[in-house]
Amino acid sequence: MIKKVLRPFWSYDVQKTEKWLIAMAEQGYFLVKINRVTRSFFFQQGEPKKLTYRIGFDKMQGESLSRGLLAEGWTKVLRAGHWFVTSNEKPMEQIKTSSIREGIIKHNRIIMYIFGGIVGYFSIAAMLFLSIFGMIFFASDSQVEVVESPYWIFTYLYFGAVIAILVLALYSVIKIHTTNKNLIKENSRDDLHFGMQPEGTLSKAEEKQLKCSGKLIAKRKLGWMYAPDKLEQWLEEMEEQGYNLYRVSKTGTVFHFFIGRPRKVCYCADYQNIADESYFDIHREAGWKSVFKSFGSLQKWSIWVREYSEGKERPQIYSDKSNQLKHARKIAIAYSCLFLPLIIAHLLNLGIGFDLFIHNTVDKMRILTLIIMVIVILSFGSFTIRTWLYYFRLKKTI
Repeated sequence: MIKKVLRPFWSYDVQKTEKWLIAMAEQGYFLVKINRVTRSFFFQQGEPKKLTYRIGFDKMQGESLSRGLLAEGWTKVLRAGHWFVTSNEKPMEQIKTSSIREGIIKHNRIIMYIFGGIVGYFSIAAMLFLSIFGMIFFASDSQVEVVESPYWIFTYLYFGAVIAILVLALYSVIKIHTTNKNLIKENSRDDLHFGMQPEGTLSKAEEKQLKCSGKLIAKRKLGWMYAPDKLEQWLEEMEEQGYNLYRVSKTGTVFHFFIGRPRKVCYCADYQNIADESYFDIHREAGWKSVFKSFGSLQKWSIWVREYSEGKERPQIYSDKSNQLKHARKIAIAYSCLFLPLIIAHLLNLGIGFDLFIHNTVDKMRILTLIIMVIVILSFGSFTIRTWLYYFRLKKTI
């Protein structure tokens, strides 16, 4: 007897799907097929059994498993495209080796970027529409007249489809981001923090007590990612003065220091468009320790640290100077692509606003809107300029 079950979003949370497959096996239903198009699972009924399932994604995966997985007791259940499912009769806590998650994480990120682009497109379009409509509405002295049309049904259908796509995109981005975070945590190892105390040793109450006694201080650094070289210089100067970095806040804006001993430390603020666990492993093996990782998946900032002895050469996370320059150019281009469309959009709105401002009577709402637009343009413009200044500073030194 074959049982068919529809699960449209199963790949968004493979850990949850694995638990569901385990529960189905305990009920006597064993997976035999997955239809990726219809998002359906097919089960063969049999005697209930306890099995451990593991879902993987690998474009290079062959028909047979590796010797290590076979020796651990894994058997391949099926393959559907680049997806594959393995099972093991041993419980997960007794299994030492299993398929890696990196393929799933990368696949999920691609989907998340696509839906993130959809959300960004609709957000920018909505901002432009609302700002232009607001300008016209507040500037116009005449009443707005709604004209009846036999084609309003198409307008309603269009907006209904847009809302449905936007909800799907938002759900996909949030769900996949949470899943990838859990998958990375699943295989990540516990790292000790670089500072005087292991990360997480102090509670909030203990930190507060140390701050009151003056042994722990907190300093804010806003917008450091637009000039990372200045952040590196500031942190190294703090270390030379005896302020040892303990931890960085989750937002990356608050730096906590112990009053300790002066030491020679090299810091590096590194930007990666896509940063996976192999990226972190390479730097860890080279002797660097991570003190901060940003939440973003598309734009990943990390702060690395490495102590060295007096008189020795200052360590470099990138030995090739040309790689450092490419790194700086990548930062400048990334933020230019992010901010320039917003600057252009607000400049267009500002032009419309000034035109309406000149030809119509002045009111407080119109003035406030123009001031906000000017502030946004100056802010985004300064961010873009600061990233290019960083690039030219590094180019000059190299």
